[in-house]
Amino acid sequence: MPKFFACLLAACLLGAPLAALRAQTPVPAPPTLPSGPPAPGPPAAPAPAPAPATGQPEIVGRTYSVELVSGNTFVGVLRSSGAQELEFQTQDLGVVRVQRATLKRLALLSEAQARRGYDDVGNGNRLFFAPTARNLRKGEGYVQNLELFLLSVNYGVTDNFSIGALGSLIPEAGSFNFIGLTPKVSFPVAENVRLGAGGLLLLNREGAFGITYANGTYGGPDNNLTLGVGYAYSGTDGFYSTPVFVLGGATRVSRRISLMNETYLVRSNFGDGVATGVFGIAGLRYATSRIGGGLGLAYVYANYRDTGSGNTRFGYDNGTAYPFGEVTVRFGKIK
Repeated sequence: MPKFFACLLAACLLGAPLAALRAQTPVPAPPTLPSGPPAPGPPAAPAPAPAPATGQPEIVGRTYSVELVSGNTFVGVLRSSGAQELEFQTQDLGVVRVQRATLKRLALLSEAQARRGYDDVGNGNRLFFAPTARNLRKGEGYVQNLELFLLSVNYGVTDNFSIGALGSLIPEAGSFNFIGLTPKVSFPVAENVRLGAGGLLLLNREGAFGITYANGTYGGPDNNLTLGVGYAYSGTDGFYSTPVFVLGGATRVSRRISLMNETYLVRSNFGDGVATGVFGIAGLRYATSRIGGGLGLAYVYANYRDTGSGNTRFGYDNGTAYPFGEVTVRFGKIK
């Protein structure tokens, strides 16, 4: 039985991790008094255009996601690109002219994103709690708070490797509170297919425990499906033989809202009985470019039955559910 409880705990923790306004007001040159016709000379060279916010020349006729230093955002087709001003055609606002000095981010959308009218939020590296085989991009990071008592932070070291830390803040848990590390590596193997692997090392006053996992994800940042398997371990017992499976996915239904689900399964024979656990989280996530939050139901079905008598010795035969919430703040590069 202790092994089953360890697997249940590890499955619950499967893959958990861990602008200031830039005003550019030009200072006017001091006025000059008339002093007669200027002496002839070579024409002045035009002032160089500021570097675009994308780091690449803008493409007239393509669709961009625009973020201003004021915090306002919109999506529009670039109509013209000047040294000091950009002009966009938008669906809701008509023609919008933007001074380069007010630009915070200018992201070129793919054809699929342009048809939808919005770009992706993040890289689809995580569901509510479980990792996908997609990775944080280099320089991308986030801080996540789950159910108030679990805090994690993760950062993309490269496009294929990220590292994170997490810890629990449960007032009554005492020595059972933990801190941990969550490394993760992933790489593409085909179009829209990635494979990943990672681990979760947790430490508290009772010792060390955690889980290692491998997974695969089909899809892109907004719409994806993930299947994974993990094995729990502890510092005293080593790796357990019972695997923990996870199946989850996300689909974006509007500019800000995605529907998500992740389900874990563990089943093992223990002498005179069979232990089964099914649990997960289902709900939706609301996301902006920097801040997002998820709401849903965490559901549990678990029991332990004697194979001889068929009696249930413990468990939630009819299942149970309770509210789930999380808040995520992204930092660093967001594109």
